[in-house]
Amino acid sequence: MNMIRKITISLAVAVLLLSALISERTMAENLSSRWIIDEHTKSRLFVGGYDKEKGILHLGWQVSLKDGWKTYWRSPGEAGLPPRWEWSETKNIRTISVNWPRPELHHIFGMDTYTYHNEVILPIDLEIADKTKAVSIALNLQYLICADICIPQEGDYSLDVSKLGNIEISPFQKAQLERYRDLVPTKLPGTNIVVQPDPEQENMLMINLTEDITSVENIIVEDPDGFLLGQAASKGKSQYNISYNAKQSLEGRELTLTLLLNDGRAREMKVTVHP
Repeated sequence: MNMIRKITISLAVAVLLLSALISERTMAENLSSRWIIDEHTKSRLFVGGYDKEKGILHLGWQVSLKDGWKTYWRSPGEAGLPPRWEWSETKNIRTISVNWPRPELHHIFGMDTYTYHNEVILPIDLEIADKTKAVSIALNLQYLICADICIPQEGDYSLDVSKLGNIEISPFQKAQLERYRDLVPTKLPGTNIVVQPDPEQENMLMINLTEDITSVENIIVEDPDGFLLGQAASKGKSQYNISYNAKQSLEGRELTLTLLLNDGRAREMKVTVHP
């Protein structure tokens, strides 16, 4: 009798554990698009968090690349293409914000590019229009992957969230997204940073950082028209020179600086070029 009871209890525990695993798997699948798998990549769109007070749904676009392949940051550099996002069928969403984890500087054929390799998750914040209604998400994404050759990729991702009030998100998906959210540059005001043309060199900017910003590995400078300036060259404590090929003057233009720090962190700020 004791043996039968032990077997019964063991079976009951096994059923409960299996049910929990199935429930977790089902929950994750309900909050994730299907995986799109091809010869070089595997990608999906998934929910990794929800801020009930602000009505912000946190998504992640995840792509895994085979060894030797890479894809591009929002400003790819001297080669490559950035991803192109199409959200035309998305419903009950007020705003969409794509965030970009710190990229890697990649030199190829004498050109500087900013890329991701192996895997990246791009955090996406969706502001919900009506928190009492269901959310329908549909994304068409075109992006480029490169190794010895480059291949354009395209994926259609969709998922529905019917009950935001009691949404339950897989802890694994939360952890995956948070890992990459931590790599997104911290946004800071650039009011105390001085950027101006170098009076001694044509097509050269001088950047003077504040003294509290130290251990800078690289500075990425983006123009509002979408082109990148050259690599930063240190000219001493907190001062850098950066070349550019723009035909027009940059005076008065607002630039985006992304500071890559030696400890793996990054900072991002908007600055205006002084005369």
